[in-house]
Amino acid sequence: MKTFKRILLLVCISLSVLACKKDDEGGDDPAGGTGSFTAQVDGQSFEGISGTVVAQVSASGNGEAIAISGGTNASENLQMIIQNFTGEGTYELSFLNIGTYSYLPDPSNPDPNTVVVYSTVGDAQTINGELNVSSYDGNTVKGTFSFTGINLNDPADTVSVTNGQFNIEVTQN
Repeated sequence: MKTFKRILLLVCISLSVLACKKDDEGGDDPAGGTGSFTAQVDGQSFEGISGTVVAQVSASGNGEAIAISGGTNASENLQMIIQNFTGEGTYELSFLNIGTYSYLPDPSNPDPNTVVVYSTVGDAQTINGELNVSSYDGNTVKGTFSFTGINLNDPADTVSVTNGQFNIEVTQN
């Protein structure tokens, strides 16, 4: 499990770095402009800033996978990774399709060992949320999401991600 946690942490950090490198000309309009990514995290507003909001579709096994993420100025990151992505529809977030919320407790100290990660990864039978893709045309993906994240270092500690919305230009890998 410790190795899995490290791999999950590296995936989150890698996608955060990739998201920061994207040139997003769609803006960060929370009302639904291309490039928007918003949610509530334990009742607090989360709005992905320009340059961190990204959706990447990649070949994965027999199909495609999509990673949707956004970050804030407060060193927070929300991300969902869907395996066997087929476009419009509802995807359960759990062990295979994951949702994560992560943050640096001290943004002035970017040491990856201090990142706090909450994830939908639990046992294979527990569904901890969902991502609903309402529109996908190969260039833009739009939808909603919500999930309960479990702290990877303290399973008794959880975070509630609600009212998630995204409308993002897609990058194909």
